[in-house]
Amino acid sequence: MLALHISLYALLATSLVFAIIELGLSGYVASVWGGTTEELAGNAYTGYYYQDVHVSTPGILDFLIFNSVWTILVTVAAAVLSWFYTRKGAASKLNTILGIAFAVVYFITMVFWLACFADIASMLGGATSTSDYLNAVIAFAVLLWLLFIALFVLAILALCGVLVSDWVGYQSIRNAHSEKAPAASAVHEVPMSTNPVTSPSELSSPNAEGLDYQPNNQLISPSSRSNVASVELSGDSSHGHHAGYA
Repeated sequence: MLALHISLYALLATSLVFAIIELGLSGYVASVWGGTTEELAGNAYTGYYYQDVHVSTPGILDFLIFNSVWTILVTVAAAVLSWFYTRKGAASKLNTILGIAFAVVYFITMVFWLACFADIASMLGGATSTSDYLNAVIAFAVLLWLLFIALFVLAILALCGVLVSDWVGYQSIRNAHSEKAPAASAVHEVPMSTNPVTSPSELSSPNAEGLDYQPNNQLISPSSRSNVASVELSGDSSHGHHAGYA
């Protein structure tokens, strides 16, 4: 974790310094290349004279200036946002958004610097320039391209969980999803009952547990019926005797 943090700090700081140097160099080369110059014109019959000629700056030098400013903003934003939200304790959703944004921005900046030095090299035909400033512009453009390749690789490895980091934007996306899964399952968890489950066969039996209701009209056996009848007859006969005596 500490090695990753040191590497990110070193790469972002170096990219910031190189981008500032590249901004100064490309601005100077663009000012020297473009502008108005005096050129000798005319011929032997009309005479020779000097005339002002406007020379436009190549588009690649303008793009170098833009890319230098873009790189300064990217490196400062990447360092400040990650530091700020790490201290604030941002959620995993923000980590995913920032992590993907960092990887995309690093990749775009890497492509920008590749386009810059490749276009200048093609203008020179693969050779070096007579201007030391233009050669320095190409050298720093190549170095910045390599730096953003390293930043892009580190961002992807951190998001995939290969490299461990607690910085927001460089934390693993897989760990964030694995932490959400137990929480979601706990919400839908159904509490188990401590009462035993009664089968249908047990419910249909007369001696089933948990059935406290007993019907009032219970079944009477034939012997019980005869006893009841004899009791009733004896009751009727005794009632007749008492009536006779009366």
